[in-house]
Amino acid sequence: MHLATVALLVILNGGVPAPDRDALTLEATLAEATAQAPGIAETQAREALARGEVEVARTLPPLTLGLGGGGNDPRWSAGVSQKLPVPGSRAARIQAAEQGVLSAEAERRARATQARADARKAYFSLVRARQLVDTATRAVTLARQSEEAARLRFETGAAPELDLVQARLARASAEAQLLTQQGEVAALSAELALFLGRDPRRALEPVNTAPPRLLSLEDVLARAAQAPLAQARAADVTAAEATLRAARRERWPSPTVGVSVEGEGPRGANAFLRGALDFDVPLWGRGEVDRAEASIRVAHALAEEDRRRRVAEIVAAHERLAAALAALERFSADILPAAETAERMALESYRAGRTALVSLNDARRAATETRVQAIEAAFNAQTAFAALELAAGIALDEK
Repeated sequence: MHLATVALLVILNGGVPAPDRDALTLEATLAEATAQAPGIAETQAREALARGEVEVARTLPPLTLGLGGGGNDPRWSAGVSQKLPVPGSRAARIQAAEQGVLSAEAERRARATQARADARKAYFSLVRARQLVDTATRAVTLARQSEEAARLRFETGAAPELDLVQARLARASAEAQLLTQQGEVAALSAELALFLGRDPRRALEPVNTAPPRLLSLEDVLARAAQAPLAQARAADVTAAEATLRAARRERWPSPTVGVSVEGEGPRGANAFLRGALDFDVPLWGRGEVDRAEASIRVAHALAEEDRRRRVAEIVAAHERLAAALAALERFSADILPAAETAERMALESYRAGRTALVSLNDARRAATETRVQAIEAAFNAQTAFAALELAAGIALDEK
């Protein structure tokens, strides 16, 4: 197999999982993140709280039990009274609470989408770090080959001792960079473990590195219109409107009905049944209505701002993803193979004594930088897809 092809596979696939590491697919990462990522438990608790508000809205005022007695008539009395909601107000309060549940549920699903995007970034940050380790390992190998070639040429008198000193320095520098990259891998593995609720001391080995698929802009916009966050804003508007209806109805007189038994005559021996109907009549103040009307304006404003922001962010993220995928394709098809060829030819030329060590070092440095740029291009494509998914507010890689 051609050397450039081998190098490209190493860069894009990140090597073979080590037996002491936990192999982790992207699909498993995203699934675990939606259940274990920070903030998920909070949104679940808020949804349960919203469901409790529905039960509160359905609950009628408590029944009032009255007992009385005295030396004059009526000698004793026992009765119950119940305050009734204004017709239509209780149903409106229940509807508002139910819309609150829909909003909380949508917020939970929106938080899960954000967790997916964050986990994707963390996953491919670890992929990038492992690929940089592979690149650094390759650089160390080539630096050692250059040092060996410089040593052989110095011992045969074909090159000055300065070449050998410079080759040793380049090899030591490459080894130091490898150690730094290995430390970064351990750190990023621990950060990814946080999203998954796993032990951060256990190294994770990502195995998925395929580039994301570019969806059409129209498809993304259509999906985003049904995203959980859009549904949450719509539910907020409906809840605010229901609250306003309830506030207006509650300005009507609210009835309280009661029934009692009273005892009169000697020792209260004569019992009589008595009924009552009272009304609470609001006379002043529109505070609840004014607040409900303002809440509707706020809900509409938030929904419109969210829609405009979502469209703008989707268009920007889609453009970045298209550019990132195009750049990645250029690296895979043209740039990396040319860099591999130039590096190999420079090493062969120095071994044959046709060029100086400085030319070999320049070729090695350029090839390493090209590999790093290719890794960054792959990472940029993945983070651009995560940004697009976050802007849309819905998973875009699910069928």
